[in-house]
Amino acid sequence: MAATPQQDDMTPPGEAFDPANQSLADALRKSFSVLKVLMLVLVVLYFLSGWFSVKQGERGIVLRLGRIVGVGEGGQVQQAVLGPGWHWSWPFPIDRWMTVPVNERELNLEFMFALSEKERATGMIGRRSSTLTPDRDDYLITGDVNILHASLVIKYHIADVIDYVTNVYPMPDPKATIRSKPFHRFKEYTLLRNLARDAVIEAAAKQAALDIRGNKQDEFLRMVALSLNRRLKFLADRGTPLGIEIYRNNGVMAPKGKSGKLEAIMPPRQTQKVFDKVFTAQSKKSIEIKKAQSDADALLVNTAGPAHEQIAKTIEKEYELLREVSRRESKKGDGDKQELGKLKEQLAQQRKATESLLTNAAGKVGSIIKDAEIQRDQIVKDARGDYDRFMSVLPEYLRTPRIFFSRLRNEAYARALSDEKVIKLYVPPGAAQYRLHIPRSGELPSKKKKGKGSSDFTTPKAEMGSL
Repeated sequence: MAATPQQDDMTPPGEAFDPANQSLADALRKSFSVLKVLMLVLVVLYFLSGWFSVKQGERGIVLRLGRIVGVGEGGQVQQAVLGPGWHWSWPFPIDRWMTVPVNERELNLEFMFALSEKERATGMIGRRSSTLTPDRDDYLITGDVNILHASLVIKYHIADVIDYVTNVYPMPDPKATIRSKPFHRFKEYTLLRNLARDAVIEAAAKQAALDIRGNKQDEFLRMVALSLNRRLKFLADRGTPLGIEIYRNNGVMAPKGKSGKLEAIMPPRQTQKVFDKVFTAQSKKSIEIKKAQSDADALLVNTAGPAHEQIAKTIEKEYELLREVSRRESKKGDGDKQELGKLKEQLAQQRKATESLLTNAAGKVGSIIKDAEIQRDQIVKDARGDYDRFMSVLPEYLRTPRIFFSRLRNEAYARALSDEKVIKLYVPPGAAQYRLHIPRSGELPSKKKKGKGSSDFTTPKAEMGSL
């Protein structure tokens, strides 16, 4: 028997579908279609849920069944760290992703005495005569056995996300501070704080209190940063890397914005005035030393010019070579002759270098050398003139020596008698007593008009006794 047009495929042969069954079958068929679409949409949404975004200043990682994806797979550890942008992972519970901020972080570290809320707010420190108590006050002991208080800021960043997530994560609340209760619940702050305290204590024990508080404060802060990085490296070498790195140049800072009398690095309040006096004296000492150095440099520049350091080193080297040559010459052994010859050659070359520098020197040295050169040239010129005159009269002397000397003597007498600066005295022959008349110091004899039978000069008389 053939089926009717309304007969369904599920209708047993020979039986017709009634309207109620037909409606139910249609409804079930539509429900299954809708269910298939919903299941497909859910599957698509499930796979789309694996997409996640990593922001700027962050790094992301994917954990698959609790293990970081990429670590241990042929050594490709860097593939495990995801940079900024969109990434996809298998949806939960197969994979789980997380992001870690790698920008700069700060940790406040204090070695301060107990402060009231009013003192912290105003920065004005009240007077307190009581001694420091370790269970209440915190302080540093310096290398010269003094006490300092310090309030420092540690600046760091996450250098290795894998090590950080493995050994430190979860990260602390950015709003958490040393004095807040949530601080003690995070390993990052606890570990870093303990390591930083040890580094500060070690650095303070190697420097004097006035240096830490004064002109060597930056050196002290750099020492703390280096010591802290060294401790982090020690943990990494022992198999527990934290992935944290302290900035080398400004990783440890002393806040400059302290108000009132509250300073970032300061002595105890009981000895504040004494420290200030010593610090003022030290500052004056540094100023005087710098002034003396400046005056010394100016004096050296005026003495030998800008190249005074090079001139001094060259002269010092020449002096050392000269001493070595003298020491070798004092020995009578034949084995040192070759070395002595080499030293003399070096000395000759060094002297040439010294003379070259001195010739081109400026300042007083240059003026003295130029004056000496002028005098040398004048002496040489005078000597050459004397030689020429001597050679010109030599033939005459060789012909008649006695007449030549007599003529020269008469010329000398004539020049002396005609010179007004020469005092002439007449001694009568056969006199039994002589009186010597000497003018006083700085006093010239007074002139008188010449007359017959009178001497050329009259001088104050000084009795010198008989001769």
